[in-house]
Amino acid sequence: MSLASYTTLSITAIGMAEGSDGLRGIATVRWECPSGDSEESSADDLIRWLSTGGGRAYVQAPDGTRGPKVFVAGVDSHRYLCSNPDDEAADALLDLPRFWQVVHSHRGPNHRRRGLFRSR
Repeated sequence: MSLASYTTLSITAIGMAEGSDGLRGIATVRWECPSGDSEESSADDLIRWLSTGGGRAYVQAPDGTRGPKVFVAGVDSHRYLCSNPDDEAADALLDLPRFWQVVHSHRGPNHRRRGLFRSR
């Protein structure tokens, strides 16, 4: 399925651009839909989906409950995902498990099924 098929989803893991570890380096996200199916999308695809009013995304807390809402920050081609616009260092997205895969800085694949990941 694609992002357009859903109105709400939970972000469960992130893939970082090579050499990045801040919010602007999130290149790929793993997400779950309400049915529990898990997929991956590029950060750019999720930003477009959120920006066009396609739906809402939340960070999934470690205990599986719904965490903070995910927003789009920045402008134009410098947009990025965040869940705490007031304090980047305390953003819940950065506490999520990270992917093992290397995602190059050009933002990587548009959409893929789930892969291996490791906890931070």
